[in-house]
Amino acid sequence: MKKTALPLIFLLLCIIGSAFAYPRLSVEKSTTCNSCHINPAGGGMRNEFANYTVSLNEFCLPSTKQTAIENYKKPRLSESVVVGFDSRHLLLEDGSVFRMQTDFHLSFEPFKNFQYIFRFWENGINENYAIASMFDEQFYLRAGRFSPAFGLKNVDHTAYNRVRTGHGSNIYLDGVGFTFVKNSFQFTAEVFSQNDQGIYGFHAMKTMEFKNIGLFLGASYRLSEELLGTNRLFPHAKAIFGGASYDRFTFMGELDLVGQDNDTLISYMNLTTRLDYGLYLITEYNFFDGNRDIADGADEFLRFSVELFPISFVQLRPSYTRYTDGALKDESMYFLQLHFGY
Repeated sequence: MKKTALPLIFLLLCIIGSAFAYPRLSVEKSTTCNSCHINPAGGGMRNEFANYTVSLNEFCLPSTKQTAIENYKKPRLSESVVVGFDSRHLLLEDGSVFRMQTDFHLSFEPFKNFQYIFRFWENGINENYAIASMFDEQFYLRAGRFSPAFGLKNVDHTAYNRVRTGHGSNIYLDGVGFTFVKNSFQFTAEVFSQNDQGIYGFHAMKTMEFKNIGLFLGASYRLSEELLGTNRLFPHAKAIFGGASYDRFTFMGELDLVGQDNDTLISYMNLTTRLDYGLYLITEYNFFDGNRDIADGADEFLRFSVELFPISFVQLRPSYTRYTDGALKDESMYFLQLHFGY
C-alpha cells in the first residue's frame, strides 16, 4: 500500500457518521451545551433554538440571511414530533465523492419534559434514548444508547483527542446518564455497559464572561473495567479542556492522559477567526504520543480550514492537512466537506 494513501484511509475510517457540534459556541456565548442540543452533554440532534437562532443568525452569510429567514420551515411536525437530519459528503483530491454521513433525527415528546430520541442511518438505528428533565431543566436523566460525554466534542472527529481516546465517530453506548445544569455550570455522570464491560464517566464544565471575554473550563474522567487483562477499546482517560473568546477570535484546547498509568499524551488546539458571520478561518493542531517519550516518536498534524455557510444549514469546508511528525511525516492532504444539517 502506498504511503500517500494512508492519510485518506485513516480519514475515511474516522469521519463516517461524525457528530455535529460546535463547542466554540459555548465559549463565545458563555453557555452550556444544552442550550443548542437535546442531549445536555452536547452533540447529536439540535433543538429548535439552535436551528433558528444560531443557524439563521450565526451560520449564515449576511447577504443571504434574509432569504434564509423568509424560506425557513420549522422542524416541528406536530406538538410532539421534531425532526432533523445531517448529510455529509467529502470531495477528494482525485475528484471522487465519498458519502460520510446520512442521518435522520427524530424526537418524540409524548409528555411534557419527556422525550425519546432516535438517530437513523443506513444500517438502521444507531442512537436511541429516553431523556427527562426536571426542576425547570436543571436535572436531566437519560437512558438508552447515546454518545458519552468526554472532552471537547470537536466538529472534526479525526482529531486525536477524539479517535484515540475511544470517542471517535459513531460511538454510541448503552447506559444511563445524569446531568445537572445551573448558572452556566454543568456536571454529567454516566454508566455504560459495552459487551459486559462497565464504563464510568464524569464530565464537568463551566462557562463565564469577564470583561467581554468568554471563558470555558472543563474536565472529564473515565474509568473502565478490565476484562482478561485489558480495558479493550475504552481505557482509563482523563481530560482538561478550555477556551477563551474575544471579539472575532476563539481559542480552544484540550490535554488528555490515556491509560491506567497515563502512558499516552494527547493535545489539541483550535483557533477560529470570524471574518464575517458565516465565514471562518480555522487552524487546528493535533499531537499524540503513545508513551510520553517524544524521543521514541509522536504523531502530529496541522489542519487549516475555511468554514463557509453560504446559507443556513449548508456548510462548505475546504481543508488542507499537513502531517509534521510520525509515520505520515511530510505528507499532505486536501479535501472539501459539504454538509447539510437541520
